[in-house]
Amino acid sequence: MLAVPLRRVMATLLVLAATPAVGTARADAAPIPPPKQFFGFQPGTSGKLVRFSRMEDYFKLLADRSPRVTYESLGKTTLGHDYPLMQISSPANLQRVDEILAENNRLANPRGLSEEEARDLAAKHIPVYYLEAGMHSTEVGPVQVIPDIVYRLATESSPEIKKILDKLLIVVVPAANPDGSHLVTDYFNETEGTSYTRTYPDLYHPYTGHDDNRDWLLFTQKESKLRIGVFKKYRPVVEHILHQAGSSNPRMWVPPWDDGISDARDALQMQASNELGMDIVRGLYSEDKKGVSYGNGYGIWGTADIASFETFMGSALVLFETASLRDLAYPFSSSNGKPLGNSVRSMRNLLPYDKSTWTLEQMVDYLETGVFLGLDSVAKEPERWSLDELYKVPRNAIDSTTGPWAYVLPAGQRDEFAVYDLLKVMDQSLVEIDRATAPFTAGGKAYPAGSYVLKTRQPMGAWVNQLLGNRPYPDARNCPSCPLLMPYSEATDNLPIMFGVTADPIASSFSASLERVRTLAPDAVLMPQPPAAHGAYLVEPASEGVSQFLANLQKQDVPTFRAAAGFSSNGHAFAPGTLVVPPSARARAVLEDTSKATGLAVYATDTAPQVAEFQLKPGTRVGLIRGINNQAGGWLMWQLDQHGVDYKVVSADDYPRLSALYDTILMPDGISQSRIVNGVDPSTVPERFRWARGVGQEGWDQLKQFVLDGGTMVAIGSSGDTAKALLDLPADHVMLPSPFRIPGSLMRVATSAGVPELWGMPAQWATWSEGDTGWRVTDASKAKVGTSYPNDAQPLLASGYAEGDAGLRGLADIVTFDVGQGHVMISATDLNFRTWPRAAWTVIANAIYQGPSTEVPAA
Repeated sequence: MLAVPLRRVMATLLVLAATPAVGTARADAAPIPPPKQFFGFQPGTSGKLVRFSRMEDYFKLLADRSPRVTYESLGKTTLGHDYPLMQISSPANLQRVDEILAENNRLANPRGLSEEEARDLAAKHIPVYYLEAGMHSTEVGPVQVIPDIVYRLATESSPEIKKILDKLLIVVVPAANPDGSHLVTDYFNETEGTSYTRTYPDLYHPYTGHDDNRDWLLFTQKESKLRIGVFKKYRPVVEHILHQAGSSNPRMWVPPWDDGISDARDALQMQASNELGMDIVRGLYSEDKKGVSYGNGYGIWGTADIASFETFMGSALVLFETASLRDLAYPFSSSNGKPLGNSVRSMRNLLPYDKSTWTLEQMVDYLETGVFLGLDSVAKEPERWSLDELYKVPRNAIDSTTGPWAYVLPAGQRDEFAVYDLLKVMDQSLVEIDRATAPFTAGGKAYPAGSYVLKTRQPMGAWVNQLLGNRPYPDARNCPSCPLLMPYSEATDNLPIMFGVTADPIASSFSASLERVRTLAPDAVLMPQPPAAHGAYLVEPASEGVSQFLANLQKQDVPTFRAAAGFSSNGHAFAPGTLVVPPSARARAVLEDTSKATGLAVYATDTAPQVAEFQLKPGTRVGLIRGINNQAGGWLMWQLDQHGVDYKVVSADDYPRLSALYDTILMPDGISQSRIVNGVDPSTVPERFRWARGVGQEGWDQLKQFVLDGGTMVAIGSSGDTAKALLDLPADHVMLPSPFRIPGSLMRVATSAGVPELWGMPAQWATWSEGDTGWRVTDASKAKVGTSYPNDAQPLLASGYAEGDAGLRGLADIVTFDVGQGHVMISATDLNFRTWPRAAWTVIANAIYQGPSTEVPAA
């Protein structure tokens, strides 16, 4: 490869050969200006950022004027922006994109396609290379480099570029989170020359913030759905993602990554990532790019939340993690004048960085050089990439002889809405889902008609096994006596346990009458006949979907009660917490619509149950202290919005009159006393962010008074410590001695009877833990334990990894208190972590409405 300075000179000479100032364009189009001319400065200049809106203008111009580029918007984002995508290839290839994609699909569905036939098809195939930037929007370098990369591909006539264009179809997503790229670059430019912070101060995705790529497990967000659509349509052989890491890290991380490998992953796919990474490293070293490291970071192969669905399709994952800067775009220098990063030479760091400063110019240079090295490498062997990644990876899944043959989700589960929720994840990731039309036996167990069967001998079978299987944490060590390596992200991605769903692994093949599920939808349920005037409609409390009933009934001002004890009606047993709704036309309409949306049954009785009840407060007013730039607060907003809960984010202006505004206040994980009292310094941010300013001791006291005067507080995760400090709750947060560690795992808890927040929950279930411990109640007369870690002979670990966790036994996770006239629930674990532990959502929904409710005696 040409060294970068010479490469740039050659590129300039080639462009100038066509026109004195601009690049090669369509014969009938205006010339193409280089990025520096279009934007007024070269993207990647220290202290400057191109607004993303201007980038979109430039990409559209390139598509208008170059026969090598197309531009489209895939749809609208959460904030209503376009989600741009570019196709880049030779004009001839762009004329036959549909044919290329049809060949992709044929190779990727290897049933009935011999290897010889696949080789013949691959020999002439044009594989797709996916390039992405801007997932994490404050990682600005990757987005700023895209215009130059696309310009070169659109205009240069060098042999290297011609080979890339002839041999590959390049799909470019310049910002996988367009909302964030708009917010961050607009804010940076607006605050130039002011005393304000230069980095956007709040979540750069409205719900997920920096967690947007952790949504690749469940695909909840609009952007995740659009992104997965790209992979389903294009089936790229390479997924090349540009990121940034900490300022003191290596100048660039590349594959291979650290150990910790799931047994569900395909060796060929992972080795393709390794080989491409090493080929890129060699090229970077050849161009004297110092500080590039590999092999000792980012252990992402154990779970599927980062190396996600597309890697199980066969895409080789290449992450570039370049070192970040000061205030996004300004040079970063070491405080001691020594070289940045690891200066020790090793097999994983053969060319250490030897300078004390790192600039945006250097960052985009490393990124651009690495991208073209990757493109060049794949363009040399398109047939091998097409055959291995498109054909052999799914064929290996079909031909696999390891792992379960299938997973069966029995019909008639405790929470059928959760079953539907789980199947949605599988359905949108190309999994073949079957449903039994008659009873059958598998693995020695009888299953009723209506049970779902997900076989693993299918093209996406490894993905099925990854998400439904409960495998032990890999014994990942750098040497036999070395300590166990912890995951970069989480230690489990087991969906059935997260969702509270039974998915039985079946080791061997079995016969059953099955039909393919073509359109996934909640099961149709019939509404009962209207009950008598003194009767009631009944909804069981066991489903996550009961939250939607509660929210919808509240919105329509339908009187709603909850049974304080179990009862029977028409031969059916109903559990405590059952919704009891007096009959009316409005009530029936709400219940019918919600039943259709969730697939949950509504019952009717002509005689209202003769048990004590709680009447929900009409129009319960919900406030959320979400905290500025607090991801847990964003995820909680998403859940509230999905379930239709009417809420408002609490502003600093609200504290003097909290009781007049709210009945229940939620505090997600991450809300500390300092975050409330000190907040964001209003002098450092524009007016629109000052809702998050500190409220001082006075506001802290006002929050306490809100509870004492009858308000409800729900404090999740670390916010439980804040509630304890605020109200002097009689519970101590227990810290366990080393060795104790739980890296993103699911831990068993037991449910206590008689605690309304736990209505509908099973006797035992699993809560999410990121090294969380539990509470020791110091005055049992003033507290009710909702869940605790059981003192039994079974392991506490449900899925993932836990060490030194015996000290958790007997500790409480969820505890409730009556404080003054108010009510408080705290949890030691984050019950809504990235919305993954769906089974726990019922607890939060119960807590929102239960505190403000009024007890009604059976009479």
